[in-house]
Amino acid sequence: MEDVKVVVFGKENVGKSTLIKAIEHDAINIDKNNTTVSMDYGRTVVAGKKIHFYGTPGQERFDFMRDILSKGADIGLMVIDATSNLNKMDIDLLKEFRTKNIPCIIFINKTDIGVSDSIRKELKGFPIIEGSAKMGFGVPELLRSLMNFA
Repeated sequence: MEDVKVVVFGKENVGKSTLIKAIEHDAINIDKNNTTVSMDYGRTVVAGKKIHFYGTPGQERFDFMRDILSKGADIGLMVIDATSNLNKMDIDLLKEFRTKNIPCIIFINKTDIGVSDSIRKELKGFPIIEGSAKMGFGVPELLRSLMNFA
């Protein structure tokens, strides 16, 4: 069975851990006060491929974790909060993965609450899946989309 490494990244509190838990209920999260301080890990099998999800902390002080976890990644999965606008950190994270030649998919999370119209325009050129990790919306579509990259 082929292994696929997916690095899940994005700012703090966008729902990275929640998304990984939506994919695998028993996923591991190393956190303190409900904030990831090391990593998340979950895996699932789709179309005969074992997909490993490594979630990175969203705080800037944990940048080194993203560097460590992104080594050997097949796909980057950026999670963005639908209710807020993109900022410099979002753009810098996407540039970082582009520089590393890691293809990226965007999961716009929390769309059950609302979506900022500017987000879609600013992310033109990236595959985008919209949903709600908390409600499970968009997760099956995301998994199918990942298979197009794997």
